[in-house]
Formats: sequence, C-alpha cells, structure tokens
Amino acid sequence: MKKSTMYRKVNRDYLLKRILSLLSSYNRPISTQDISKQLNSSWHSVQTRCLRLQIENKIEGFRIGRINLWQKRKNTNES
Repeated sequence: MKKSTMYRKVNRDYLLKRILSLLSSYNRPISTQDISKQLNSSWHSVQTRCLRLQIENKIEGFRIGRINLWQKRKNTNES
C-alpha cells in the first residue's frame, strides 16, 4: 500500500471517530456545518463520513429544509 493511500485511510478513520465523539457529547442534533467548524474539517468530508456512519447504523440523520442534521443513534434494545 502506498504511503499516501495509507495516510488517507488513517485520516478517514480518525475523522469518523471524532464525529462520533462530538455527536456523543451533544444531547441534540447538530448540523454538518457545525460539525465541520468544530472539527476544523471541510463540509464535504464531514458530510460523506456522516453518510457512511448512517449506513453503518451508528448515527441518525435527517433534513430540515436545506440543512442536514445528525445525532448519535439511541439504543433500541433496552429492556
């Protein structure tokens, strides 16, 4: 694996963990724009990572107007 490819994979995984950590610290949904500002990352990078996390059922996403909002998925297997 080339060094540049390996760096991108590590960077992508790091951003996924940072997004999950940020969403865990909020009790309310947060927009892609707010996440990107707080993590000092581009909007597009955050958006694609959030979509990936949504596909993996780790977060929930919904739209209000033109704004995408994200929140950590709540446990559905409570007893």
